[in-house]
Amino acid sequence: MWNTGKLFLKIAVTGITLWVVYTKIDLQALSRIWDNATVWLFVPALLFFAVSQVISSFRLLNFFRNIQLPIAVKGNIILYIQGMFYNIFLPGGIGGDGYKILTLNRQYNKPRKQLFSAVFFDRLSGLWALAFILVILSLTVPLFGGYTWLVAGGFAAGTVLYYFVIRYFFKLHCARFFKTHFLALLVQSCQLVAVAFILKALGCQESYPAYFTIFLLSTLATLFPFSIGGLGAREIAIVWAASILMLNKDMAVSVSLCFYFISAILSLTGIFVVFYSKKIGD
Repeated sequence: MWNTGKLFLKIAVTGITLWVVYTKIDLQALSRIWDNATVWLFVPALLFFAVSQVISSFRLLNFFRNIQLPIAVKGNIILYIQGMFYNIFLPGGIGGDGYKILTLNRQYNKPRKQLFSAVFFDRLSGLWALAFILVILSLTVPLFGGYTWLVAGGFAAGTVLYYFVIRYFFKLHCARFFKTHFLALLVQSCQLVAVAFILKALGCQESYPAYFTIFLLSTLATLFPFSIGGLGAREIAIVWAASILMLNKDMAVSVSLCFYFISAILSLTGIFVVFYSKKIGD
């Protein structure tokens, strides 16, 4: 009943947020953007997003190595793809991360607490990389000009504190700290390249860094599992951020929806893994 209730809640939240976005944009302008899009440029966008997910799976593998989980590279990729599929297409259940933890606990008899820590710090490294790039991008956005160095200093101090907390309280995950966070930066960078191709495909003539900034800010909204695969949550955050930065809201929402569809297409490939893979492998 709880899972069913969560599903209906997510559908309701997704519907409400999309309705709010609908009231804030010009559908005719949105239609013109899509009609004039250069379709073939979505292909490299899809490829770069796929590369980002492969890198992300290796980042997660390093966290599994930290807890000495004997999962092979192939098995980890299979599990990662399954998680992507469950995140978007079965949003009412335990979600992709929960599926990974339960599957690995059952197959390798690893304590759920250790598995949870690996998945949690994997997510945390991604959040750190997102914040790092946002600080860099803030140098190019005039609105943040007066606060950039304050934000940068706060981020640097936070990073040092973050490292020492992991080093002294979560020693298992300190072993590959620099490697995993470098991979996290690669993941975010590849996704921004994908966004750049989407912007190019849609004929955007404005500053790309500004759109990168609102895209990354909107990603924070998808961290809260209140909508289906982040749909609606990202878009309403993008409309809000675009208004503040005085960007084209129709273009910003178009980019967000294209990115969602690309991630959904890639996640859909997980259906073959889900139904044709009986075991994730050793």
